[in-house]
Amino acid sequence: MAIVTVSKEYAAESEVFAEKLASRLGYSILDKEFITEAAKQLNISEAEASLLRRGRESRLLQLIDRYTAATIQKIVDRGYGRLDDRSYYEVTRDLILKAAEQDNVIIVGWGGQCILADHPKAVHIRVVKNLEERIAILKQKYDLDDRGAKELIEREERESAKYIEHYFKRSWDDAHLYHLVINLSRVTFEQAVDMVVQLVNSVA
Repeated sequence: MAIVTVSKEYAAESEVFAEKLASRLGYSILDKEFITEAAKQLNISEAEASLLRRGRESRLLQLIDRYTAATIQKIVDRGYGRLDDRSYYEVTRDLILKAAEQDNVIIVGWGGQCILADHPKAVHIRVVKNLEERIAILKQKYDLDDRGAKELIEREERESAKYIEHYFKRSWDDAHLYHLVINLSRVTFEQAVDMVVQLVNSVA
């Protein structure tokens, strides 16, 4: 099968897209939320963990040790510092490479489109959405005003752009990095999933 990487504009509902795509393909999702859950599991009993490892993500959980989870979770929790902590880059890079060996995975963020740029079975997708719609999403989610939502988008995207530039010397929004750029303001989730499934089937 294939590997799908998803790069996204902040608040473009990439998580909804990734979930729908994973459901259609039967793939696992590797993202920040997955690491958060993995970090929790590493701090519970083996009996409890075994119950949680029965889903489609069970293969990926086997790739994550305490150091990997703790390093990523530290940055996720404080919301900054990705450029200052090379260990964050190194563990996410290694985790992505390990996950890619297993196929059947959707990797959201972390520069997956650059790390796996030359992987023969990788399909690289970028998800975008109109700014006004993203502002509306954040206003509702975090009870922000227009200015606060826009500033949050700008701050998060500035951090992501700097990360890609720093470690990969590429522009975060360079369309040449991707097989397909999907504007979720123009197409439905179902249409977007259909397009990606067709691409995945062509390289699988």
